[in-house]
Amino acid sequence: MRREKQEKLSKSAASGLVALVFLILGFQLALFVVKLVERPARCPVEPGMTQNAEPVENAASPPAPTGGLTKDSAPKRSKYGGYERPASAAAPKRTRPREPERSYESFAFDPNTVSSADLQRLGLSERQAQSIENYREKGGRFRSKADFRKMYVVSDTLFARLEPYIKIARLELNGADSTALVSLRGIGPWYARKILDYRDRLGGFVAAEQLLEIDGIDADRYAGFADGVTVDASRVRGLDLWHASDTVLARHPYLGPKGARSIVRYRELYDSARWTLPDLAAERVLPQENIEKLKKYIVSQ
Repeated sequence: MRREKQEKLSKSAASGLVALVFLILGFQLALFVVKLVERPARCPVEPGMTQNAEPVENAASPPAPTGGLTKDSAPKRSKYGGYERPASAAAPKRTRPREPERSYESFAFDPNTVSSADLQRLGLSERQAQSIENYREKGGRFRSKADFRKMYVVSDTLFARLEPYIKIARLELNGADSTALVSLRGIGPWYARKILDYRDRLGGFVAAEQLLEIDGIDADRYAGFADGVTVDASRVRGLDLWHASDTVLARHPYLGPKGARSIVRYRELYDSARWTLPDLAAERVLPQENIEKLKKYIVSQ
């Protein structure tokens, strides 16, 4: 009986061991099948490549087909999904269409009087020309070429081209009114009135430097506008030294009341044959400096 029990136990153990072996083999077989199903299809090995897709040294590789995608130009997967645009297929750059070059002319002009149309002919745009007109309408005046250069619409390149053609008309002192005079640098309404009064007493200017004879107009002030003025001596009114009344003579800056009385006294004492400037100098009727200045105003007898 005991023997039979032992035999049954041995058979049971053997059966359990066999079942365990079959169970393990079945599990292994199931894993193999799952891996086989999920494994991606292997790509055929290209010439010059190993099984691990590493290039084989010194292996000859066929040239890339003309017109096809190269390794660098092939689409690449973006990290955000989709494909990146190949370099060879990059979008063309947008270029701004070039404006046609504007033609321009070169001719002499005065920036104080030139028209807007002529400014555009000189190469300025319509907007630039309008800016210059606005400046003039507000009382602005170009006294020198440097003043024109200071305009913000005038570039250095434009000024360099136009500078030889800038001809600013100088102010003629014997015909200018107070409005024109105040356009001079350093000359305001008060000095303008003094210039007009001095011009009237003289009979007109024979030289621009005579402005220095006016009280308050010194060398520095005169230098500020000297290049912008001129005189027309033909407009000068002559002085009849030998027949004018003492009142008229006294108003002249080079005679004054004292000189006027001396001239009238000289005319009473001497014959008209001696009514000459050299005789006045010989008799010391007037200072020699004043006689030299009067030479340009005295009319013949």
